[in-house]
Amino acid sequence: MSAPDAGVELFLAGRPCRIFAGPFAALPADAIGLCLDGGNPRASEATLLHPIPDFDVPEDPEAFRATLQRFAGLLAASPERIGYIGCYAGFGRTGLALACLARMAGVAGDPVAWVRAAYDPRAVETPAQEEFARAFTA
Repeated sequence: MSAPDAGVELFLAGRPCRIFAGPFAALPADAIGLCLDGGNPRASEATLLHPIPDFDVPEDPEAFRATLQRFAGLLAASPERIGYIGCYAGFGRTGLALACLARMAGVAGDPVAWVRAAYDPRAVETPAQEEFARAFTA
């Protein structure tokens, strides 16, 4: 499967990076993949795996921050490759990760509103995910 036609662009680790997102089952070939769904049939193909329970938030915020920093570093080190973030459906946990990356990139304002405008209006599905994203610090 190929990546969607659009993605979000964030300035991470000193470089502009294009990140696509959605169900992890749609992981494009040669993408730097961050899988947030440990039970996904393609989880073993992920460059990075950070399972988060469905409709939930990361159990260890510092470990999640470290995973996102590593993802950003991998993208910056390989600008010719795209990044891809996914979970089961590509909305809740995926939107949460994109919102946190937006914080890391210094995007001004509400990261939840940003990801819903830049990626998908259904992104960041639960009040707990909204709170986590808004409280996330780079």
